[in-house]
Amino acid sequence: MALEALAVIAWTGTALRIGLVVLITGVLVKIGDSLIDRLLTRGAKLGGAHFDEARGKTLASLLKSALRYVVSTVAILTVLQLLGIDIKALLGGVAIVGLAVGFGAQSLVKDVITGFFIIYERQYDVGDYITAAGLSGVVQEVGLRTTKLRDWSGDVHIIPNGMIDKTTNASAWASRALVKIPLAHDVDVRRAMAIMQEVCDEVRKEFPVIIDGPRPLGIGDMDAFGVTVNVWARTQPLQQWAIERELRLRIKEALDREGIKRPYPPLRIRTES
Repeated sequence: MALEALAVIAWTGTALRIGLVVLITGVLVKIGDSLIDRLLTRGAKLGGAHFDEARGKTLASLLKSALRYVVSTVAILTVLQLLGIDIKALLGGVAIVGLAVGFGAQSLVKDVITGFFIIYERQYDVGDYITAAGLSGVVQEVGLRTTKLRDWSGDVHIIPNGMIDKTTNASAWASRALVKIPLAHDVDVRRAMAIMQEVCDEVRKEFPVIIDGPRPLGIGDMDAFGVTVNVWARTQPLQQWAIERELRLRIKEALDREGIKRPYPPLRIRTES
């Protein structure tokens, strides 16, 4: 009877310890979730970077998942130790298996880690036009393992994040529109630029996507055939191509109406002696 009583007391003590571990685990998870929400989803500054609501929620979800994995793993190992299981031998076996799996999953781990930092640093978002891993397109989806791009032909490229070592984001800031207008040498350049400015003023009024300009900057190049006048504008992201096309069309029409000549290759006449 005494042995049975001691066994009951021992199991009761073990059960209480296990209950305490579970309680502490729950408390740690709640405290961690609260801190993550305070730092991210409530718009606080972390490391000098300000996160909007959508970005904060994305990062908060990732960090909460990582927190649960870590805390749960520690709690399970602690419970196994309280039950008298030799966790050293268990961890040794798990380490061997994990090592074997790790060699085969190195690229996967690299993809996930790179994907986390892409999201954390906000290198690009869905809808941005980027160039990554030698491919260009609009971002359709950003995940921990892959990024999906859709190019102008409609093809979707799925890029493992581990392959992205350099990214060019054309949507991060305002875009530049630049149109080069060739003119003949005998043209009154100042008059031609005045005509171009009138066209630029009309385009500015009709296209609200233009942030600054457009305006002719002056002669940007000169060769044997003529001179080139550069017309510059700054637009909302990804709108520069439409504005460039419109400027070319309207400037050509205006110059044709005013009889402004464009350069042409000089004719060389060879005579046979």
